[in-house]
Amino acid sequence: MARYEIELWNKNNEPVTDIRRYCYGLSWSKTLNGADALAFSIDLNRFESLLSTLGFTNDPFGFFEVGRFDVRVKRDGQYILGANAYRFNYSTNDPSITMTVECVGYLNFYKTQYVTASFQDVPQHEILWQVINQCNQKPGGDYGVRQGTHTGAIVRRVRHYTRKEVASLIQQMSNVINGCDFSFTPDKKFNTYEAKGVYRPSVVLHYGEGGNIQAFSFSRSIEKTANYIYGLGSGNGDDVVSHESEDTASENYLYRRERIITWNSVTRDDTITEHTESALHALKDIVELPAITLRNDTLDLSVVDVGDTVVVDLGDNLLLKHIKGDYRITDIVCNVDENDSEVVKLSFDSLDIDEIIQNQDSEDGNV
Repeated sequence: MARYEIELWNKNNEPVTDIRRYCYGLSWSKTLNGADALAFSIDLNRFESLLSTLGFTNDPFGFFEVGRFDVRVKRDGQYILGANAYRFNYSTNDPSITMTVECVGYLNFYKTQYVTASFQDVPQHEILWQVINQCNQKPGGDYGVRQGTHTGAIVRRVRHYTRKEVASLIQQMSNVINGCDFSFTPDKKFNTYEAKGVYRPSVVLHYGEGGNIQAFSFSRSIEKTANYIYGLGSGNGDDVVSHESEDTASENYLYRRERIITWNSVTRDDTITEHTESALHALKDIVELPAITLRNDTLDLSVVDVGDTVVVDLGDNLLLKHIKGDYRITDIVCNVDENDSEVVKLSFDSLDIDEIIQNQDSEDGNV
């Protein structure tokens, strides 16, 4: 069984204390290229006794305050998550009062930051870091984030931003074709990756007798399936840049299912061909992505992380036995009881082509 610590860190990026023994109802989550989340509850009377012991009776929010304090979570002595406290909820259950603390990952700090900047043929990871560093230079804008050691592949881009909200800017760079994954470490290092994560063939998640999957759910759907794509770029009428792509095997199996996709910024034939072929590859098949709940102590969450690829096997039922192979983790949700026993839910890679298309920013005619 794992051992958890919940540390408070002040605005000066200094550790204050571990409050794990005062907390219950701990839950945390991670999302690939998204904001982490953390929540826990505290008995207010017990917490105020701690404040009194530490000399914060006259200044309780000097010990822990929304917006000013971060919370970092350790599992078996290793930091796995860092987040900023953004809400205290108070509720009564006579005779006690409960304070529930909600925290959100460092990415969300940049939902309140805006930048104006231009980049010409600059590596995408460097664009992201320069944008964050521009925030660091603003009065009161240095949240303590520093550049990490991972950068990923060199993909050069042209970007022009005017009062652009920074969190969405970062996420959009992860959603474009050939975009980069990113992460904020618990100690506020910003890293980018060609593809975050590690292939872990030794981690086998199996449903059935003696298996470690407690429950699962998924759907088999053609809701977004398309096997004939009309790709349209910039231009009007006969001048429009276009390409058509089809998958005959999918057409034979699922009938012909057409879709028109428009990339207004694309001006070159080779780029519209690349985009259309990529969209076809993402859309041509039936979608089946299980979400699974694991038995306690199945995964070492101090090691396994979002972006990692594991083996999933849903057993030998006739309609399920084909769900057996490699799946990339995109979401981890973990509920932890007072004894540090874990209930873990995993979700797996789901390519949202609509979001990728939407996030194809203009590249000044170079695409």
